[in-house]
Amino acid sequence: MKKVIKEQLAAHGACAVGVVRARVFSEIIPILEKRGRVPLCEADNEKRVNPFLIMPNAKAIVVCLFSYCLQKKTKISEYAMGYDYHAVILKKLDDVCKILKESGYEAKAYTDNSPLPERYLAYLAGLGFFGKNNMLINEKYGSKVFIGYIITDCEITQDKPQDNAYCISCGKCISACPGGAIVEDFNFDAEKCVSFLTQKKGELSNKEAQTIKKSGYIWGCDICQNVCPYNVTAPITQIEEFKKDIIPEILDVEMSNKEFREKFGNRAFAWRGKAVIKRNIELYK
Repeated sequence: MKKVIKEQLAAHGACAVGVVRARVFSEIIPILEKRGRVPLCEADNEKRVNPFLIMPNAKAIVVCLFSYCLQKKTKISEYAMGYDYHAVILKKLDDVCKILKESGYEAKAYTDNSPLPERYLAYLAGLGFFGKNNMLINEKYGSKVFIGYIITDCEITQDKPQDNAYCISCGKCISACPGGAIVEDFNFDAEKCVSFLTQKKGELSNKEAQTIKKSGYIWGCDICQNVCPYNVTAPITQIEEFKKDIIPEILDVEMSNKEFREKFGNRAFAWRGKAVIKRNIELYK
């Protein structure tokens, strides 16, 4: 079954696939407690580490990477230039879940929509290592990858973390970060991250507004990834939904909320609504 699942995921565009045995990942609780509440993440640490709260009889977690690398630099993060990855990847994972279900197994698919720590799961599955910027880095595909996974009650042999690939500690991501969110020892302050600031609702402080302007972005931020040596040579994504109908800039949002949803509703940046995007655009006027 493992071979079939990996082949099917590869056929659906996954550039790397690995398996983790379902268990309570209690070893990362001290890290979660040290970091405290992280914006846009699940606050309940028990939910963060316990897959049995999602599927009581879970046996394995199949983790996969989907590249979104475009090697383009504009005011919008590359991950949001194509179609909404949530819908695109979940459709692919659901197709593979059907194969498991047809064989009598339970299977549930997730991508950025469950409390479990996707990057840590990908690390355990042997799909990459952590960079100083806390991104999961794959030696071939870099860090511009979406992480998806399938929880199942099918017994699948687990893979092992890599022991021959690592962050080269060049420090480029640390020095390039506009908000100073990245520091040594793999520490990260999400509230100083431009990607978070451009998604934050409400008014920005003067310092936050200046940080965004310094970055040059109106949604997301790729700066720490763009300077990473592993991303410089990363191949362009082969997933059509992330390559076609690219929106490199969002400059015209002088429209009603309904029109905004109709025009951009299938894009990842639309979830925060028009007001946040408009606020960010106006910072450059």
